[in-house]
Amino acid sequence: MTQGEILFELEGEPPRVIKAGEALFEPGGDVIHIQGANNLADAQSQLVVTMFAPPGTPVLTLVSEEELAERRHLRVPPP
Repeated sequence: MTQGEILFELEGEPPRVIKAGEALFEPGGDVIHIQGANNLADAQSQLVVTMFAPPGTPVLTLVSEEELAERRHLRVPPP
């Protein structure tokens, strides 16, 4: 994170806040990135992302609403 803070959630993990100066790792494979949203109502947030993928494969795969619904049980419920 280079500025501000984001609310970040990966499938199987509780949502957490990432603040400026902190780093995060998002595994590839069969883990869905559920959200990454600005956590500040009165300021912008900014991060730098580096993504890797084997040659000839997509770096980003969008998930359908149906697949999200099928995997809803993998989300960590809010406290």
